[in-house]
Amino acid sequence: LGLAASLLSACYCLHCLHCIRSDLSQLTYKGLQLLRNNSKVMADITQKIEVALIKQGNPINGKDSEDDSLQYPSITEWKRSIGMLGKDDNHNATTTSDTASESRQQWYKKGLGYWDDEETCPATVNGMLGGFARISKCDLKGSTEFIKYIKSKIRPTLKLTIDENADGPTCACECGAGIGRVSKGLLLPLGITQCDLVEPSPRLISSAPEYLGSSASKCRFFCTGLQDFQPKANSYDIIWMQWMIGYLTDDDLVHFLQRCVAALRKGGIVVIKDNTCSQEAFVVDRDDASTTRSLPYIIAIAELAGLRVVHQQFQDGFPEDIFPVPMIALAPPDI
Repeated sequence: LGLAASLLSACYCLHCLHCIRSDLSQLTYKGLQLLRNNSKVMADITQKIEVALIKQGNPINGKDSEDDSLQYPSITEWKRSIGMLGKDDNHNATTTSDTASESRQQWYKKGLGYWDDEETCPATVNGMLGGFARISKCDLKGSTEFIKYIKSKIRPTLKLTIDENADGPTCACECGAGIGRVSKGLLLPLGITQCDLVEPSPRLISSAPEYLGSSASKCRFFCTGLQDFQPKANSYDIIWMQWMIGYLTDDDLVHFLQRCVAALRKGGIVVIKDNTCSQEAFVVDRDDASTTRSLPYIIAIAELAGLRVVHQQFQDGFPEDIFPVPMIALAPPDI
């Protein structure tokens, strides 16, 4: 995910794909910007993540995905190296926030540029999966079995169909949706009545209705980065986040997950399905401005946002030369 296509969230109309403004208020949006540009907030969240990892005996160091000479002793030091944090733990936020904000915007801009480029990311399943279209069927099968297991064995209050919701529509959100591969292959076949696709690339989201075909009538399309997306309270039964959390900074991910907590209906879940590393806390890919985190790192972020792990398991059947991919079902303690 990356920088929003416009300063305000935009929703694509199903029929004409004309861009219209969402109902995100200026006040709320400005509040998000102030929170995001506060380098002390980022420093505090980073410190809490590091403390949680150290307490569990997990690493906090990381490395570059291509250049072995680029090693980072901690999460804090990596963020300092790219200008998102000041050089001193007691830095004055008023003097570093502008620099941190610019560094953040450049990071998001680079990520969006990668996905919005037809050459690096065609609007196809192969493009969505970085050249690994062959794993899509296995991936969707694993995700389907994962949700069905949660529904039958762990969380029977999860509602997938109209019948299970007293004839009311069920709703899911596909985050970093691209062209809607997960909505078409997983969420709608599970019986979900309506899917909201959230994607920052105008090129990809505008290609989604054609890819979805007749299923497009069951979808709504939002062109925005998740760092700006404001889901309505009590609106989703499933929020699905696959291969996209690495494009959000830690603090933006924590804050988005906090908004997801408010957006879940009773019995609802957030699912994160993403690459993980094991020897380090994180691996940085500078080509597409993304970060692969360790599983404990991801769970630390989720817990900071007020979520607990309901169930987790690793995807089977993927090639051995790619990162391990866990599926993590999360929910607030009280719903």
